[in-house]
Amino acid sequence: MTKTNFHPEIIIYNGRLFDRPRKESAVAISGGRVLALDNDDRIKALAGPETRQIDARHRWLLPAFTDGHAHLTATAAQRLQVDLRSCRSRGEALNKVREKVKRTPEGRWIWGGGWDVNRWETRAYPTRSDLDAVSTRHLIALRSKDGHGLWVNSAVLQKFAVTSGTPDPPGGRILRDDSGEPNGILLETAREAILQSKTLPPEEELIPALLETFRDFHRQGITAAHCMETPEEFHRYRKFLEENILKLRIFLYLPVRFQAQIKELQNICSRNAARLQICGVKLFADGTLSSLTADMLENYEGADHSGVATLSQAELTGQIMEASAAGVACAVHAIGDAANRKVLDAFEKAWPESRKHGLQHRIEHAQLLHPADIPRFQRLNITASMQPRQLATDIPQIGRFWGRRGRYAYSFNSLMQAGARLMFGSDTPIEPYSPFEALYSAVSRRANCQPESPAFFPEEQISISDALRAYTFNGAQTVGMASQMGSISPGCLADIILIDTDIFNEPPEALLQTRVLLTLQAGEIVFRAE
Repeated sequence: MTKTNFHPEIIIYNGRLFDRPRKESAVAISGGRVLALDNDDRIKALAGPETRQIDARHRWLLPAFTDGHAHLTATAAQRLQVDLRSCRSRGEALNKVREKVKRTPEGRWIWGGGWDVNRWETRAYPTRSDLDAVSTRHLIALRSKDGHGLWVNSAVLQKFAVTSGTPDPPGGRILRDDSGEPNGILLETAREAILQSKTLPPEEELIPALLETFRDFHRQGITAAHCMETPEEFHRYRKFLEENILKLRIFLYLPVRFQAQIKELQNICSRNAARLQICGVKLFADGTLSSLTADMLENYEGADHSGVATLSQAELTGQIMEASAAGVACAVHAIGDAANRKVLDAFEKAWPESRKHGLQHRIEHAQLLHPADIPRFQRLNITASMQPRQLATDIPQIGRFWGRRGRYAYSFNSLMQAGARLMFGSDTPIEPYSPFEALYSAVSRRANCQPESPAFFPEEQISISDALRAYTFNGAQTVGMASQMGSISPGCLADIILIDTDIFNEPPEALLQTRVLLTLQAGEIVFRAE
């Protein structure tokens, strides 16, 4: 323990510290950072008259979580829209839309999302006619749970001139009825014009929803998030930073179309890199499993197609090489085994420039891999940015649509054994952002986090310690912050949580009941359970 001539502001003692020697049971915090770690007596000896002392009561202290993939503004906005995530049928979803219609003046947009046909009794796509029966005097657009499909009514199709004569755009599909008319479901790039017309809720509604989202992240023990958002969100967060209300560390990846602005925006926030930072650009290589638009090496089970490549190999490689040459890291969405292979091929071609600039590229989701591609993550220094809670949702669909290939879906252990860096996040609002549900999914691999479900390819389960590192230290390392966050170490930012459960010595199911008792961000108590 390093001697000090001043007193810490906070001491937490009588605890158990993750990834630290057993003799270290207490932590001293000063100036927002970890000052020292040692046994209770030696740390408590540092206390002064103003030092706040907290008894951990022999509970675990963990580094606070970093959500490795989030859409914060969309998560906040969802609080103000029609939320269909809990709906178990088309009728239930329509009832929720009907209630919103009653409260909305005619001619206005009604936005929402979260519908998932795989949870509905019929498992058939809804149609524009379903929404038309609710209202043709409103513009209704509802995103699917995976975010890659859009369900709209006839008013929206008419506004955007989507007709029987409208061709499928490159990288997208317009689903049609038997007569060839659009049926109200738009997939991948077919949604873009409509989504780009969407305006966020007014600031007087959005800002309170964002601040409440920050508070809820703290309740879950999350103090940092890697966000896939735009310069508009960046400027809003910068304003929060100036007003000292940005109570979450945010690391942004902007859509690749904004690449030219990256360096200028990075310079704006360089002094506050531990609180707000732009880390790279986001690209899409394919769609999703549930929409059957993930790009596959072979056709889907029982289907005559292999998904959708949203970029050609040449386009993908060109964009990654251009970004790498400019010193910009890439985060690339890839779900299917073909998409992941194409992204790895592109990263391999960009390897000389990437290495020269020390870039930390990443693949978002990496849900299905061909076994021959797994070692390439380590060889090319690519972070596998994965969302374990999505596995819990996807297990029934994996068997149905990927069949035997599902053996290498969410290959947590195989990637780790191959030396890859595994980073965990939620993809909120697509999935719940509870880290404990995600940790449970990583260590148990059970459908919908149901303990009675059989483990899905248990050889891909990982330990709770490895899962925690993927949700803490590895997230910090991916954005170049490993020396400042992601662990409880002297000199690191004091982003620390206290939990109520002995997750290392109880059955994995204990994770589902675990609560955060205390969350510190830079030594400030931002949440304390009552």
